This record gives sequence, structure tokens and C-alpha cells, in this order.
Amino acid sequence: MSFQDNKFPIMLGAATAVVAGGLIFWGISSGGKYAAAKDQYSTTASEIDELGRIKPSPNADNADAKKKAVTEYRANVEELQGAFDSFRKPQLEDVAGDVFTDRLLEAKKTLLAAFEDAEAEVPDGFLAGVERYTEEPPRRKATGVLLYQLDAFTELLTLLAKARPAEVINVYRPETPEESGKEFEAGGDPYRAHAIELSFKGRESALRDFLGALDDSENFYYVVRSLRIRNEDQDSPNAKDADFEAPAAAAETGNAADDIFAAGGFDFVDDGGDFGSEDVDAAGDEEPAEAVEEQPAAAATDTGEILKQVLGDELIEVFMRIDVLQFLEPAELPK
Repeated sequence: MSFQDNKFPIMLGAATAVVAGGLIFWGISSGGKYAAAKDQYSTTASEIDELGRIKPSPNADNADAKKKAVTEYRANVEELQGAFDSFRKPQLEDVAGDVFTDRLLEAKKTLLAAFEDAEAEVPDGFLAGVERYTEEPPRRKATGVLLYQLDAFTELLTLLAKARPAEVINVYRPETPEESGKEFEAGGDPYRAHAIELSFKGRESALRDFLGALDDSENFYYVVRSLRIRNEDQDSPNAKDADFEAPAAAAETGNAADDIFAAGGFDFVDDGGDFGSEDVDAAGDEEPAEAVEEQPAAAATDTGEILKQVLGDELIEVFMRIDVLQFLEPAELPK
């Protein structure tokens, strides 16, 4: 039997042998990978079982401590929220135009009277930063926030008047969103800040009294955001600025110790003759009066004006930006 006669069977057998060898090699190779994967799975499963038998943190003591801390923190937050309830006005009611105008005129009368009593100068048309609404009405939806600001700024400026400044230079109030037809967005803040900027001139005591009065207010919560102070006179004082008082003039009458004749009561008449010691003895038996002790000249009294002239007595100029905090409705705390 020749190869040509058995060509197909021979080639089929050879191909079968090659395929069988490849399958055997693949099987051996896959068996090794399977064994490695099985070992890794067994190891991982064993580790998971071991972790499952361990009780995770926190333990009972740590869990109780954490719960206690969260409870105390929540109570402190609620207490802090309650501390500002007296300043909390979450809802501001809008009013009609005539009601707003009446409140505006009342505030103007109050402010002008306060600064008149303090003898302090104020700008023309002075009215807590809302001067424009004496000539034009505000939007109806802006009257609520404007009345809140009017009340707060009227009290603030009345407290300034009681501190007796020399002059109110300027008052500026930024416009609110409601005045231009927009809505106010709190943005998650627990309060809304109503700003006012003012500058005035006065003594240091006026500034101190004003700051103390702001802190003592029970109606509004004031926060000083910015404060700048400068002397009215920027040149340093010196001794040449002082006008010292002249000493008191000496008395018209002479000193008795310097005039023996006036002190002794002699009636001496110069007759043109010689006047010697023997003539003095013959003048009489009366002893001359004792000499009056010379008194020092009275010192000038310092009324304090000299010290002011030397150290400076100028006023201070003050610029302040103050926020009135309107506390909003507090958010509900998570359970």
C-alpha cells in the first residue's frame, strides 16, 4: 500500500495528533491556573470568615460616648439659637405707602430732635440713609425690609446722638435687593446683615459711649465690621502752641520791708539839713515797727488750657461700617 493510496488517512492522523497535543498542553496549562485561582479564593474566603467573627468598632463604650457628645452638642446649638430669639424677626410684613410715609416722618422727627439736643451738626436732609423716599415711594414689597432698617438705624443714630458727637459728616445705606424688585436669598446663613456706614466727628468719649450703647441694645444686634479713627489735626502739637498765662501783677503798695519810714510811722520832713545818726535818736522814743515778711508773688493758676494747647485738643474723625443682624428662622437640626 503506497502513501498515495493512504494519503488522507495519514494526514488525518497527523492532524489529530497535533490537535490532541495542543489540547493536552492547554489542559495542563489551564489546570495550573485553576489551582492557583482556587488557592487564592480559599485564602480570601478564609480571611473574610475571620473578619466576620471580629466585632467591628466602635465598641459599646465608644458608641455611648459618641452619642453623649452629639446630644450635648445638639443641646448647645439649640441653646445658642434660643439666645438670639429676642433679635429674631424672620418675617417682615410689607405695608401701604401712607403707613410707610408716616413712619418715615416720625423717624425724621425723632432723629432731628435727638441731634438738636446734643447740639450736633447733621447733613441736610439727614434721615438714616433712606432720604430718597421722602421724595418718591418705595416698592410695596420693599416696605417691610425698609421699615426694619428704619427702626434699627433710627435707634443706632439716636444712640450716637446721646454720645454727643460734634458733627455727623455722612450716613450711607446700601440698597437692598427688594428695592430693585429682586428677592433676597439667604444662601443657608442663619441671619441677614443690614449694613450702614457713617462718619462723624467728636471727642474720644463720644466714640466710647457710642460703642458701649450699641453693645447694650436689647432691640437689635449690632456688629461693627469696620472702624477707622484719625485725628482732626494731623500735625503734632508742640510747646510753641501753648499760650502761657502771665504771672499776677505785684500789689500797688510797696513792700514795708523796703520802706522803713512807712513801716515805722515816721513823719519825716526834709529841711535841707544834714541828717545823721544823732538826728535819728532824737526823733523819739518809739521803736520802729517790725519789718513785714516779704510774700512771694502768687503763681499763675493752670486751668488746663495750657496742657490742652501742648498735648492737643483736636477732635477725632470716625468712620464705621455696622451690620444689624436680622436672625432668620432656625433650620431644623438633624435627628
